[in-house]
Amino acid sequence: MTSQPDTATRRDRVRRYYDRNAAAFERLGQGGASIHRAVWGPGVETREAAFHHVDELLLDILSNVDRRADVVDLGCGLGASLLYLAERADLSGDGITLSPVQAARAAELIARAGAADRVRVREGDYLALPDELAGQADLTFSIEAFLHSPDADGYFREAARSLRPGGRLAICDDFLASKSPPASARAARRLEEFRAGWHASSLITVNQVRTLAAGHGLTLVRDIDLTPYLELRRTRDRWISALVAAGRPLRLSGEYWQSLVGGDALQWVLLHDLVEYRFLEFERIR
Repeated sequence: MTSQPDTATRRDRVRRYYDRNAAAFERLGQGGASIHRAVWGPGVETREAAFHHVDELLLDILSNVDRRADVVDLGCGLGASLLYLAERADLSGDGITLSPVQAARAAELIARAGAADRVRVREGDYLALPDELAGQADLTFSIEAFLHSPDADGYFREAARSLRPGGRLAICDDFLASKSPPASARAARRLEEFRAGWHASSLITVNQVRTLAAGHGLTLVRDIDLTPYLELRRTRDRWISALVAAGRPLRLSGEYWQSLVGGDALQWVLLHDLVEYRFLEFERIR
């Protein structure tokens, strides 16, 4: 039986994945520097608003802070969410990304936005946060980044360490709908394609997340199912699905091809209720 890759190996794979694909994701994604998914939540009427619906949920949390807020983005990508928040709220923001390519590009975007005095993105590992970030954050968040963690418990340890008492942690990501094994071989294969293609080391259920978080003094206070508001099976998605089907007999490889297969598999597992896209908010109670 093949052993699972260790934490360092999985971390390095995620770093390499974003180093090699960051430019393509920014260029080909529909959200520009925001490489997250569009969420057509209640009241959303434009595509731009859909790409920032999750950011608006974060702003709602920050509205309860009555001074300049300290915010930490774990797995920040190009820093787009931090910049969006900084344009609309009084805050100091720190972002952590494994990818030096993303960190360098984020610095360019932050400077262009004139926000370098309030927002910083650095290369680093959110499983080993700098001591200067300990106990400071009013809000720590991850959008589509928790899933990549090679150590889910370690993620909550560091996230909790970053927060001041009463601070909030928000995670928006994909979670398993059930701990039960998939009911068919096809479902199992598609779930594994998603895990492999998107380096989803921490694909677990919300109940498992709740238990891990509680072990680090974090209580789940809000859980929003955003799955019904995602765009699934768009024309673009159907073209990718057809491309993936055509490429299977050729046994194509490469990180970008893997990401296409993983993205197509994600569509399938979301449509078949194997995975849910949820927004979770925790409070640090100790």
